[in-house]
Amino acid sequence: MRELGQPVVAGFATHPDGDHVLWHAEFGDAPRYGTARCPASSRDLLAKADWKTLVVEGLPPELADDVPMELFARITGLPAGTEYVPWDGPRARIAEHPAHAPGHAALLIEERGVLVAGDMLSDVLVPMFGDTAGPIGDYPAGLRALEAVADDVEVPGHGSVGADQIRARIDLDRAYVHALRDDPRIGPSAKPGWECPGDLHRGQAAWLG
Repeated sequence: MRELGQPVVAGFATHPDGDHVLWHAEFGDAPRYGTARCPASSRDLLAKADWKTLVVEGLPPELADDVPMELFARITGLPAGTEYVPWDGPRARIAEHPAHAPGHAALLIEERGVLVAGDMLSDVLVPMFGDTAGPIGDYPAGLRALEAVADDVEVPGHGSVGADQIRARIDLDRAYVHALRDDPRIGPSAKPGWECPGDLHRGQAAWLG
């Protein structure tokens, strides 16, 4: 942002996982939004005496000492049913859904053709169910919500930027959730350096089993 010479005018947390509600003082006092449900999970975390320790444990070790905690999780929940982020920038449609984490939402930057999917639709990570009430029921519902806004978009995030592969990724994630069957993102076919999703897969399969 400093190199672009652009100010930060708003933030949006796609979901309340610790690494998605971080902030830095140099970003200024711009409003930070989330869905109506998003701040509730953060409040539950902040109520714990050891919340800072819990957050740090979830960060990459090489970054843990450099992440400021003073502004952690100060999210303003938007009223339920809010359709667009309330700012003066390009229209950013909020696609709320129940997958991955409570209060999750993707952002569709309509005129740019960018879908910010928030830890979903990766070509290297398998679906992560997170702290949801019914992962097998919730995750397909989330995929349907993303599918409804997936035409002619690119998806930045973990792994490579997706464009014409978005529907294929949705189909792959749906198959994983329904069957936890063989998946090219785990096992010998995983991309070098992305072997960790295999451990995630095995843990989730054991949990669901």
